Amino acid sequence: MWSIANEPRSGNSQADKYFKILSNYTKSLDPTRPITAALNIEAKKDKLGQYLDIISFNRYNAWYQNAGQLDMITKHVVEEATLWHVMHNKTVIMTEYGADTYEGLHFLPAYIWSEDYQLSLLSKHFKAFDNLRSQKWFIGEFVWNFADFKTAQTYTRVGGNKKGVFTRQRQPKSAAHLLRQRYFGLAIELDQCEPPLELFNYVIHWQERPQFIRNYDDL
Repeated sequence: MWSIANEPRSGNSQADKYFKILSNYTKSLDPTRPITAALNIEAKKDKLGQYLDIISFNRYNAWYQNAGQLDMITKHVVEEATLWHVMHNKTVIMTEYGADTYEGLHFLPAYIWSEDYQLSLLSKHFKAFDNLRSQKWFIGEFVWNFADFKTAQTYTRVGGNKKGVFTRQRQPKSAAHLLRQRYFGLAIELDQCEPPLELFNYVIHWQERPQFIRNYDDL
């Protein structure tokens, strides 16, 4: 799959003509692969999606939009992905989501920039993805980002972009362990893989899970 743009100004007046030419040219170079683009404009204002084979969108719910409001994430992700699909009748991928996180910083309740906040933010997205993948047209997601990296100096950055699940030195934040559990969980469900023994730390043995545990699974 080829991506022909990242967060373009696809709502501009000339976007329709420009992206029609660009998408046709890309397909002429390689007609064997589908094309996509990482869109971040509102679906109803976008002029590029009509030319894509797969719709991809970036959205930083509870970070750049509605910072601190973790409880709105799941609903907003489901609604936006669904709108893209309804408008274009195409498969959909969420290509960026995440939160800047300073390693070792913890707050209770979860507060922006803390590892606790990053964990909660990812978890809320996972719930949305499980809802969406049952619809069949939602085919994947990419967390942003693998590791922290340097950026130009600005008051909006603390030593660079800190959205990584690993530090710049490639040490795991709490989110890296959560993602590992998530992806192995999907592999167990979808491919019946055998999980590694150390996937979860031992806590307690129950002959049968207590009722509160079963209820918690549904939250």
